[in-house]
Amino acid sequence: MDEKTALASTPGAGQRLAFRPRSTGTLKRLQHLLWAGAVAFAMLAVFLLEPVTQLSWLIQSRLGGHQPSGDIVFVGTSSKVEEPSQVGERRELTKALQELDAQGVGKVYVDFVLAEGASEQVDADLAEALAQLGPRVVLVDQIEVTSDGLKRKLVKSNDRFSTEHPRVASTHSANYLGYMWQDFFAYDEDLSEGRKSLAASIAGVDTFDAKTFQIDYGFDPSLISTLELGEVAKTGTEQDIDLSGKTVLIGPAAEAGASNVKVPGLVDAPPSFVSIYAAETLKSGRIGFVGGLTVLAFLCAAMALIILANPVKGVRRALYLGVVIALPGLMVFGAKTGVRVEITYALALLLVYAALRSRARWRLRVASIDSETGLPKLRILEQIIAKTQPQSGHIVVARLHGFEHVIKTLGSTERARYVHRLVDRLRAADSELTIYIEGHYLAWQSDEAETERLVDHLEGLRAIFAAPIQVGEESVDVGITFGLADLGAVGLNAVPAAAAAAEETSEAHRPIKIAEVGSRHDELWDISLRARIDDAMQAGEIFCVYQPKIDTVAGTLTGVEALVRWHDPERGFIPPMKFIAQCEKAGRMEHLTRYVLQTACNAGRLLHFRGTAISMSVNISATLLGDMRIVGIVRNTLQATGFDARYLILEITETSRIGDLETAAAILTELKALGLRISIDDFGVGSANFETLFELPFDELKIDRLFVDSISRSAKARAITSSMVAMGNAARITVVAEGAEDAKTLQILNEIGCRYVQGYALARPLSLTNLLEYKVSSKEVASGT
Repeated sequence: MDEKTALASTPGAGQRLAFRPRSTGTLKRLQHLLWAGAVAFAMLAVFLLEPVTQLSWLIQSRLGGHQPSGDIVFVGTSSKVEEPSQVGERRELTKALQELDAQGVGKVYVDFVLAEGASEQVDADLAEALAQLGPRVVLVDQIEVTSDGLKRKLVKSNDRFSTEHPRVASTHSANYLGYMWQDFFAYDEDLSEGRKSLAASIAGVDTFDAKTFQIDYGFDPSLISTLELGEVAKTGTEQDIDLSGKTVLIGPAAEAGASNVKVPGLVDAPPSFVSIYAAETLKSGRIGFVGGLTVLAFLCAAMALIILANPVKGVRRALYLGVVIALPGLMVFGAKTGVRVEITYALALLLVYAALRSRARWRLRVASIDSETGLPKLRILEQIIAKTQPQSGHIVVARLHGFEHVIKTLGSTERARYVHRLVDRLRAADSELTIYIEGHYLAWQSDEAETERLVDHLEGLRAIFAAPIQVGEESVDVGITFGLADLGAVGLNAVPAAAAAAEETSEAHRPIKIAEVGSRHDELWDISLRARIDDAMQAGEIFCVYQPKIDTVAGTLTGVEALVRWHDPERGFIPPMKFIAQCEKAGRMEHLTRYVLQTACNAGRLLHFRGTAISMSVNISATLLGDMRIVGIVRNTLQATGFDARYLILEITETSRIGDLETAAAILTELKALGLRISIDDFGVGSANFETLFELPFDELKIDRLFVDSISRSAKARAITSSMVAMGNAARITVVAEGAEDAKTLQILNEIGCRYVQGYALARPLSLTNLLEYKVSSKEVASGT
């Protein structure tokens, strides 16, 4: 047994649930049942499983084993007596009819059409033999399908043979598999004359409510009495079967007839056997039928009741097994009682349901078990805590420092061995301890109620980890710290609280950290922040406000900067830097940028429509300047909103994060080709420096508020700001000062020649409604009030 298998197969006592997680609950099972039912009903609607259904009926027929009545005897002709040229065979038929009359036969059915023969005398003798039998003989007319396949026609015996005799009808038309599962009580549609069916006549059924009935092929074919025509025609010959009072059906034998009708259980069956089985069915009363729709409906109801009862897994699976066994049991019961049951679509429902449940369990296992190490993931520990709700003990999360280097350096097998060695050390005091993994975290549940004692134990573990781990020929150092959360104090949120505490540890200064109960809610909310962002955008909780940009010389509004805001119903306003950082971590920065661009361009178009033709500035993270996708986002947004690109300014933030200036320059050039302008934000701090300004095609420079806010107090800040304004003017780049908070600052900016200003001294960020009503006051421009 390898390490991975051994490790994954030894969960701690009382925590085996971690390796057999219940899937997604009652609602998910009901959803799977609805899907399976929909698929099964769709199959039933188009008869998709009809061949399989007929196969199940064949099996059901073989299981029947019914005893026939013994009243019906089949007499097979060895050649085609009905053909006019068969003179000798007609003489044999005449003798057989005479012999049947002599033996006191009850009734004779001639199941073929008698045309006028080649010999007048032979036909006269045959007609005389038929006349001697009187009403005891019944001629069977044949129903055939016309050559175009659209209509049926009635083929009758010559009037010479049939004028005085009752007539019935029969058909040997089978389905596409060669079987005939239903027969008619009577034939009257599409025919010039109505006829009772051969089967109904033999069974003596005169009244019936339905047009058709199911044929039960569950009768043992070896018990159906059969004779040859030549054997019956021999006068004075003793026969094994007493024909007195019996019903005799004379028809083509299997080798003589060219029938396309098959009989279950018989390789070569005479065509007339279908009518014999149909007659035996009517005589026994076994004409019951339970269709696929009924079985499906009852199965869906039974499965829904099991799911809604929500029993424990063992009981639920036992009930499922009972349902599965019940279906073939129902088929066997139907075979014995003569009720044909259509279970194929019900089996299809169970198979689809089983496939959906298996897929759900497989996906859950993939999501729950680390494929590389075989350890359960951290989410399983959370599920266990939620299920058991312990009131004491601790959750411990170990943070592996430098694990990213291990991932880069070691192969998959070596990494698994490395983790297994770590787990062995963590199990130093308890070999049955279940360890959970998630990225660079290893976690477990401790029953130790005293926090101080647990901290002492963790200090001892750190001493054990001081020694490097040998993986093959490599010696790997281990850096490990611990975060822990008291289950009694933190409760159901202990796992994320312990993980958050572990994240704040450091090997040198704080190797063990206890989660603070008071900050638990905030930490957990931060952890779930990324998951909330998309919902917040959809709900309109993330929106834009617009800070005016004022031309202080002309005293006019020249543009606005779209600033993204998030107002959460529970937490209130969320700081932009906080959720923007989370967007980047979650890989949703493009999505947020597209959302803000769309909102800002729609607002700009509305402003233009209302007569305020101003520019609209939108912040773009420098992290998006790594490939051309941002060009497509901007182009598509401009096309979708109809906003004039000449009035759009993209402010590039965090230029320090531009990885390749050459690539960024090419992307910005493509953006400018759309007709918009590019601005460098927060110039003068970080890497928003002269090199970036020189290499990239900027049209606007925004002086960071660090300098603007200080110019009224610091001569150095004033000098730096003044030089930036002068440089921008010389380079023919528009210069905007951000963060003008008071009248004194506005005055100094005016003195040093900075024409365009943003700040609370002029206007706070405004909603779109307020922006539409905004008017620049000359007094505000002059005084900053």
